Parts: sequence; structure tokens; C-alpha cells
Amino acid sequence: MKQIKTIQAQKVTTIKRLKVAAYTRVSHTSLLQSLSNQVSYYSQMIQANPEWDYVGVYSDSAISGRSQAHRRDFQQLLEDCRKGKVDLILTKSISRFGRNTVELLETVRELKRLGISVRFEKEKIDTLTAEGELLLTLLASMAQEESQSISQNIRWRVKKRFEDGKPYIPQDIFGYRWNGEEYVIEPHEASIVRQVFEWYMEGLSAPKIAKRLDDRGERTRLGNRFTKRIIYNMFDQEAYCGRLILQKTFRDHFGSRSIPNDGQMAKYIVENAHEAIVTPEYFQQVNQEKKRRARRRVSKHDALAKLQGKVYCEHCGLDMILTLETKSNQEKRVRYYCRTRDAKGVEACLGRTVTEEQLFQAFGESINTEDIHHISFNSVTNEAKATYRNGEEKHVIIQKGR
Repeated sequence: MKQIKTIQAQKVTTIKRLKVAAYTRVSHTSLLQSLSNQVSYYSQMIQANPEWDYVGVYSDSAISGRSQAHRRDFQQLLEDCRKGKVDLILTKSISRFGRNTVELLETVRELKRLGISVRFEKEKIDTLTAEGELLLTLLASMAQEESQSISQNIRWRVKKRFEDGKPYIPQDIFGYRWNGEEYVIEPHEASIVRQVFEWYMEGLSAPKIAKRLDDRGERTRLGNRFTKRIIYNMFDQEAYCGRLILQKTFRDHFGSRSIPNDGQMAKYIVENAHEAIVTPEYFQQVNQEKKRRARRRVSKHDALAKLQGKVYCEHCGLDMILTLETKSNQEKRVRYYCRTRDAKGVEACLGRTVTEEQLFQAFGESINTEDIHHISFNSVTNEAKATYRNGEEKHVIIQKGR
């Protein structure tokens, strides 16, 4: 008789390997060592787990957590999540992921819809669990309140320094060094500043002055070549005549940009704050000459430059530079450039260009420019916000192209 023995098939269980990434952030350059340690920690942790595939560690340095817009690696992480490259995100704490409760919850909910979990180590929260979002909402609100409290304390200290006639964070000024109490003259750089002012009053243009300095081998504090924009910025630097103007811009707590201070807050003008490189009278003469040349350049194109002096970069808070371009058909076009990016490069500011034509198309051709106090342009989101003299605001999306 035949004997049949059945050998049962063995079930092969395939464990799905999770695609795991980590996100780290520090808000100040002094914490870069901490950032490096975090990157190393997460890299080793993820690669040591046999059930995980290492995607990478996304990190942002010297950037606040109040808004996501400027966090490049964070934005790249979200984009990779949308493309299905990530299943799980590890991060140290809620505050590292973001301090704006609304933005934080919106992001977590989007990731949850994509089936992506975020694990906050410090708070021991996994956003895909049932209680995860409830705990996250409570703790994120507490983190935001803590951040607001810290911000209020900082503002008090800033105001106190301003009232004492001292900058809160002294900026680098070519021609000076900060000795801990005041600006002191750096002799060689100061001689360059004086020479620049003299050449300009002798009739040289900013590009020609920059070329002369380049021919002499002169460089900026950062070792870069002088440009026409750097030369123009020198003429705007009140410090050269011994004056400091404090709180020219300010920030809302959860605002993503510096806002020009047009009277919303106190300004502090400190005369004789330090030794001058040029006299106040000479400084004024140079700026009058600069205005005279600007009027001469733009006067015949006034009809084109309807928003001159009203367009600001939302990223750095400075007014944007107006330029006139000639297209192939000889038609003139007004374009605005970010002042900071033009002078210091893309690492200094994310701001890109926008044409006046794009602004009018977005806000409407019939817009009354006299009613507009200023327009802020965000080149990351391609959004513009017009603030009117009556306090009203209007948000629009700028169409790309042209």
C-alpha cells in the first residue's frame, strides 16, 4: 500500500522594512556642535536597527522653529514624504519639530494621512497611535506658550538695551569692530570707506568704485569682492557718521519676517554713539547726491515704477531694489531684487525677484497704488501681502514666469 506523507509548506513571513528618517534643528550657530551630535546619534540609531532602512537625517541650523517656510531641510523632508520615500520620522522633541502649534498640527495630520508616523523622543509620542494627536495638541500648546514667554523676556531685554543706546546684537559694519561696549574704528577699512565717499562725490559711479577697489585687491570683511550694491549700502550706513538707529525693523512672535518699523514701535536714534568715519554733513551730502542720481535714472520711467519704495522682501524685511530691464522687443519692464541677496548671496536670504507686472496681475490692474503702504513678497511660497494705509491687508499668489 502506498504511504503518502504530506510536508506542509512553511510560511515565509516577510517583515516590511520601514524607511526611516530623522529631523534635527538648532536655532543658533553656537549650537552647531549639538546639531552635529544629533545627526551622528540618529544616523547610528537608524542604521543599527535591522528592520529599518536609513533614509537620512534632515537638519536645519541657525533657524527659528516659529515658521516652516525658511527651514529648507524640513521642507525637503516633507517633499520626500509626499513622494513615498519615508515611513517614519524620528525627532528629539516637539519644539525641535516646530513651535507654531497650528503649523505643527497641520503637518502631523498631513503625514498621518500619508501613513507616516512622527515619533517625539522626549515626550514619547507616536502620532499614529490613538492618543498621539491629543497629547501632541496639549504639549504643543504648552511649547508655544513657553516660547511666547521667552520671547517677551527677550523683548524686554532688547528694549532695555535700546533705551541705553546699545544694539541688542551688534551687526558687522565694515570699518568698525565691536569691542563689547561700542564700535571702534578699524583704520584700514575706515580709509576705504572715506575713499569710497570721496570717489562718489568726484562723480564716479558705484560700479566703477567697486572695480577700482577690486583692481587694488581690496576685499570685504568676508573676503568677497566689492559690488555696486555693497557700495550703495555704505551710503545708507548711518554708523559712518557716528549715529546708530535702533529698532529699524521688528518681528511678530510668530511672524516669518522682519517688518519695517514705520512708527508701529519706538525707534531709538543715538547720536555720537561712537567715533565717526565721515562727518554728518558729508554723509548727508553723499546721500543727497545719491538721491539726485536716482531721480535722474528713474524720472523718465516714473509711469513704469508705480510701486517704487513699497515692495519688501518678506524673508529679510528690507525694501527691494528697483531695476529697469529692456526686453527683446525694446519694451521696458520693472523688476524688484532682494537687497540682501544681491549684496550677500543666496546664503544670506532666500528672496528672489518679482516683476511689477506680476504684482499688478495678482492684485488687479486697477489697484490704487496710493492706498498701499507696502507689499511684502515671499518667494518661497510665491505669496504677496499688501498692507493698506487704512490697516487692511490682502494676500495673493504670484504667478510664476515672465
